[in-house]
Amino acid sequence: MINTLMSKTTSLWQRFKSAAADVLDFQSRVWVVNIRSSTLQDESFVVSEDNFKQPLQWMKKKQFEEEMLEKVEAMKVSQVLVFHIEGVRYRLLRVK
Repeated sequence: MINTLMSKTTSLWQRFKSAAADVLDFQSRVWVVNIRSSTLQDESFVVSEDNFKQPLQWMKKKQFEEEMLEKVEAMKVSQVLVFHIEGVRYRLLRVK
């Protein structure tokens, strides 16, 4: 009985730690974004979630589709994703 109670407590604690880490991770994610709308227009900059009010706020503002947002949400550090939205290419590199 004590082992079962300890196991449940440990499991609950692990879930809490995982959820807390996810919340903290959201506020610390950083991407280098390259946007290319034509052969003459190519810009790169850093997008940091430090000042976001919700996860992926910048991507939502740029009208990323739900499937794209799911892929960005699952990105690992150093992973690159490329999306095309209305003739514009967005290349995202997660750096943190």
